[in-house]
Amino acid sequence: METTGRFASIRLWFCDKRPPGPSPAPGKHPARRGTGWIVAEIQARLDPLTASRLRTMDNLPMKHHPPRIAARLGLRVRRVALLMDLDLGCCRNLIRGVHAYALEKRDWVLRRSPCDPKVLSFLRDWRPDGIIATVFDREQGRTLLRLRRPVVDTAFTVRALKLPVVDVDHAEVGRLAAEHLLERGHGHFAFLGSQSARYSSVREAGYTRHLAAAGHRVSRFLVEYLYEDFATSSWQKDEPQILQWVRRLPRPVAIFACNDFAARGLVEICGQLGLRVPEDVAILGADDDELESLLTVPPLSTVAIPAKRVGYEAAAMLDRLMSGKSVETPLFLPPIRVIVRRSTDARATDDAVVAAALEYIRLHASQAVGVGAIAAAIGVGRRDLERRFRQTLKRSVLDEIRQVRIEHVKELLAGTTLQMPAIALRAGFSSPERMAVVFAQLTGMPPSAYRQRISVQ
Repeated sequence: METTGRFASIRLWFCDKRPPGPSPAPGKHPARRGTGWIVAEIQARLDPLTASRLRTMDNLPMKHHPPRIAARLGLRVRRVALLMDLDLGCCRNLIRGVHAYALEKRDWVLRRSPCDPKVLSFLRDWRPDGIIATVFDREQGRTLLRLRRPVVDTAFTVRALKLPVVDVDHAEVGRLAAEHLLERGHGHFAFLGSQSARYSSVREAGYTRHLAAAGHRVSRFLVEYLYEDFATSSWQKDEPQILQWVRRLPRPVAIFACNDFAARGLVEICGQLGLRVPEDVAILGADDDELESLLTVPPLSTVAIPAKRVGYEAAAMLDRLMSGKSVETPLFLPPIRVIVRRSTDARATDDAVVAAALEYIRLHASQAVGVGAIAAAIGVGRRDLERRFRQTLKRSVLDEIRQVRIEHVKELLAGTTLQMPAIALRAGFSSPERMAVVFAQLTGMPPSAYRQRISVQ
């Protein structure tokens, strides 16, 4: 144990049943692994007398149960179980968010495990004060309810499960997906989702509602699978039906998949059918799982969700529940943005002149380019180009230039620490003031507010 001034760090080992063999030496980790030991660092503001007592207690034998030691010091240790898988990028970020909150509390002990029935049977013995879980199965949810401990769900998958929920706003995820694909000029739309997962139904509703308002219908195909079924025969069983569904869709078509795993499967199916992504089929996923994007060729566009913030807010809600306070649930947080990668980075149009202009704008929007320069570069008259744009895309050439520039601004705001003048210059704006005006017109907020919102995700 170390003390510095009025602060002390206490290392505690937690175990309901002590393993055979001698106790670990002071300051050393237990030699045995897999015995249920947990090491926790608790930072406490202490007076000199208490710090002195702690130095003495640091040499106590292991038979002294750490929570009892903490109680003698007036410290309240809380055991928090994190029941979520590490295979999913969103779950890893959820854990990071919970950890950030736990660092502020300093008296939380965290243990992570998959939300698996075999693990749940041992959870009661650990006696957690609270649980944060990604509940993908109804029986899992019922088992957690029977523990009679505060539980916060971060999966929003099981219908009619009476647990407090913190998650992304799934309807807004669907709306952002529809908005992005409409901006790409598509006229045919489809959705691939889950029959069982509640989040998938809400994402589909937000997607179809926004497209219906724009006068479009959506073809849908629902598969009976959940996150933990990815490697099972469920997806493989439905793959032939999905293949036939994709083959019958008109082209070019834009498909929104309920998550990145489903989107990657679609890309593979398009490869089997000889369809080009994104020229024939534009595919958009959700959740921004970096591994799924890495494994996808071409790289996968996705709706990014604030998983770290979801984890942080779930921990804050659990803290209130463990303290006996009331909470407002469900809590849904807005998604971050659409991350545009190659799988949707093409404009859907049968007009060769418009397609050439769109490609030119994509490559040169950050330069001082105007409508006249674009028309000259592709060999058509300015008026003819404007007419074709309005007929095909229902917007002007200038609107397209501004949209491409603002998307570049979003990328720079989210991925760099550049100041506004440098961002304006790189995105092709004459000044940061002009950039701020256009950004606010298209997004409803100034660039500084957008960066601040992104930074807390």
